[in-house]
Amino acid sequence: MVVVCWHFMSTGCVVLVGTGPIADLLMQQASDALARETGRQLVSHSVGESPDAVLSSGAECTGLLRLNGDAARLHPNGGSWLSALADWRLPVLLLTPGDPDGGVSGAAAAWVALCRELGVPLLGVVQLRGPWLSQARRRDGLPWCGWIPEHNHPQHQDGVTALAGLIRRGQLTASPKAAASSRV
Repeated sequence: MVVVCWHFMSTGCVVLVGTGPIADLLMQQASDALARETGRQLVSHSVGESPDAVLSSGAECTGLLRLNGDAARLHPNGGSWLSALADWRLPVLLLTPGDPDGGVSGAAAAWVALCRELGVPLLGVVQLRGPWLSQARRRDGLPWCGWIPEHNHPQHQDGVTALAGLIRRGQLTASPKAAASSRV
């Protein structure tokens, strides 16, 4: 389901951010699978940590950075992780859970809008679990760039491999129409 429409060349960190309430185990499984397949180190940080302290210490990061928690929540030191990612111009990949009926929460669209408003370099949205419904993904107009189905789904590894290949090459797509019409 990955289609090249625009490229975001990055030799640095790719930040994995969950859209709203996403189960820690689901986020961990997807992040671990992408790290294994890309051969990149996975580093996890809690949104309770200071974004500036973490980002300044990892300025040369070339792996995957998984944020645990609500990255849009205001930090006690001011700002949010999401605004810090915009300031640091770090590319973000949003991970959103799919529902058993193939739907996706409106939180995904809200997070895309917030990323655009803050100027976050948004690479796209990845659906985790749930069936992939091409027409629904095309209609929602989000910048889809991948689907990682359940671990026991026959297309699970295909989804991980396709997305990991784009991360390794520094290319991700963000075309809602083209990606939604493609299959893993």
